[in-house]
Amino acid sequence: MNVLVIGDGHTYGYGLPGGKLSYIGHFIRQIKRSGQAVSVEAYAFHSMMQGLSTLKKLPLEQYDLIILQLDVAIIQPINPVRKHKDNQPLLPYLPEVGFKNERMPFVSRLKTSLGLLLTSVLPIRSRTYFGALLKQIRPYRHKVLLLTPFPNQHPLEQWLSQRSGNIMLSLAEKQLVSIFETNSVIGASDEYFLPDDSKHLSAVSHELLGRSLFDFYESAPTIVTVQTVRRGDKWFDV
Repeated sequence: MNVLVIGDGHTYGYGLPGGKLSYIGHFIRQIKRSGQAVSVEAYAFHSMMQGLSTLKKLPLEQYDLIILQLDVAIIQPINPVRKHKDNQPLLPYLPEVGFKNERMPFVSRLKTSLGLLLTSVLPIRSRTYFGALLKQIRPYRHKVLLLTPFPNQHPLEQWLSQRSGNIMLSLAEKQLVSIFETNSVIGASDEYFLPDDSKHLSAVSHELLGRSLFDFYESAPTIVTVQTVRRGDKWFDV
């Protein structure tokens, strides 16, 4: 089973103590326990636009499962200038290299949040990044799992996470794309985050997400799961 994962630093467990698994690690562990052999190709991005740019370059037909972790930026209207600017090849980050986490200056973060706030309360149109994503993955929707934005302890950003997540849920369901609501599993309280870090999830959150995502994967009506069966002395994927 070939699995593609595109997300931020949480895909490899940014900030977790040694030996602790990311939510993807927990998800894959559950699949392996069911007797499935798994190969994972994971990409971690600094921005949602980089993630979308990477997705366009990959042979999606070659994967059995595609997991896309989304953030609030994806509900913004498409910016042609930004689209060309971010059209750069993206390589997988290696966990040992680390994940650059520069805190955005307050004024810049406020401007970004207010811009997203305005976008989130306006009627969403097909020319948003999310609309373009749904169009791109339509031929592969039977093997795609989308994740709504993760919780955040900053009040405005948490509101944006929930608001944008609701928009994504509504649109994805209309397109018959499976989407996992992360805010239904973890919240914005301290135990879900790393100490002194309002953005990155704790080991507890990763485990909860990974296990819940696996349960969702098994039950999602639009997902065609790959199951291995034995016939005689040979194994077949069905």
